[in-house]
Amino acid sequence: MVLTKAKSSLQLSLCHDTADNALTSASFHPQTMAESWALDKKAIPSDPNAFVFRNGSRDGRWYLYFYERESGGRHLRVLKDGNGTYPKPDISGQDDAWMLGVATFIDLKAKADRGEAIRSISFAEMAQQFLAKEQKKISSVPLQGITAARYRLLANQMRWLRDYVGDDKKPIHKFRRSAFLNYETWRKERAIQIGKKIPVQTTILQEMSTLKRAFEEVGVAHGFVTRESLPEIPRIKLPKDQKHRRDDFSDKEWLELEKSSRLWWSKGLQRTFDEQGQLLKDSSGKYITTVSVDGLSPRSAAQLIHRQLIYFAMRISMDSGIRPGSLRKIKWKHISENTAIPKAERKTWIIVEVPPENTKTARYYRISAPIARHLEALRDITRFKKPDDLLFVNQRTGQAFSERIWKDAFAEALVEARLADWADDDSNNQRRINIHSGKNLTWYSFRHTHISMRLKAGVPVPVIAANTDTSMKYIEDHYFHYRADEATDLLSKGRKTIKAAENHLHWIG
Repeated sequence: MVLTKAKSSLQLSLCHDTADNALTSASFHPQTMAESWALDKKAIPSDPNAFVFRNGSRDGRWYLYFYERESGGRHLRVLKDGNGTYPKPDISGQDDAWMLGVATFIDLKAKADRGEAIRSISFAEMAQQFLAKEQKKISSVPLQGITAARYRLLANQMRWLRDYVGDDKKPIHKFRRSAFLNYETWRKERAIQIGKKIPVQTTILQEMSTLKRAFEEVGVAHGFVTRESLPEIPRIKLPKDQKHRRDDFSDKEWLELEKSSRLWWSKGLQRTFDEQGQLLKDSSGKYITTVSVDGLSPRSAAQLIHRQLIYFAMRISMDSGIRPGSLRKIKWKHISENTAIPKAERKTWIIVEVPPENTKTARYYRISAPIARHLEALRDITRFKKPDDLLFVNQRTGQAFSERIWKDAFAEALVEARLADWADDDSNNQRRINIHSGKNLTWYSFRHTHISMRLKAGVPVPVIAANTDTSMKYIEDHYFHYRADEATDLLSKGRKTIKAAENHLHWIG
């Protein structure tokens, strides 16, 4: 093959040799190789796109060039024998280099034919590339990228994973399928060894999730390993008291979500952050905000109302436990006054004829809920108030909110509340988020939280079951988690005065 003269600015990107003589890659074409360094070429039989040559810009070392036709990848590999000895860096070493090149080519061609990845990268390099990619996402602009705190968390997770692997130079394609199955046990024992707090299960789950992302977003995405050959990422078992628990909001999470949605997000405002991801305040202690939806154009005005409607959808969901699918079907005609209670209480509690979800009981049921004030606020906002109008509608069309409005609004509200960050693969079409707690928070989480809070408040299970249209067994299996230390008041009901011990119980514990 005759080589043409390349431009003087031509550069060949070669990786450094690794301990296991891993394959290196470069973005070039053989026809563009400069004669000044591509010396003494000798073709590999049966493949015109593979040959051995001596690199004049690398002290005359011998290399194999291999073009992977199926994927279009071009690869280089420095040639040396099993003892690490390089062929002589001149024409006298051509025969030895050619023999090594043929053997290497056969091995690489077999991998390519089997669909295995040819390129190689070490675990440490994969971790570094993953974190470098995440670091570029750091932004102080609200709802854009990730915070500096989120990046520090990812970096800390990768440090634990590298500590577990114990070999930064190990190529990722050489990991056994079972390589990480013992991570949970190691992680806890390692924490004890270095005097750290034993991690909870959700922490380990998040670390495994970060590991999976690193393998997929660097290893698989750049062709260093195939998805089929990835090591198995173990499923971390939750404690028995959390095994069937539905993901709900903690008290603190709900307070943050409600406050941020009411004060900023529903008003088209965003709080701002410094480079460390901390919320900025002015001299009076108030949060510094920017306008995200100004409400000036017809479209943005409707969008602002939509945010307010979504906020009240959250409040109604939390205070009633209505399923999301049913909530979206409620019309004004489904609301009625509760005549069985005093008039003063009717300003708080109302009756709802809850329409069915398509995938649930497929029947209406009646509930009592303290949502009168929320409904009153809704009527002040919405343009659609006729009996057959839905509570939550697009203010420009009068039609039901699209699934995208529900999904995007929920994600935006979680990010504004600092309960989540936008995911690295987020776009305006996907709106993907990473939830800080590792929970799978959805619109259903309001229902789960409602049931959990009513149980904690001491409402009998039969009452909750009837008012949320589910069974007592289902609540007991999925929500009811007995806590003896919180049950004293309930256990004391109906008892006469109980005599206390005469002395303080110093012997306990």
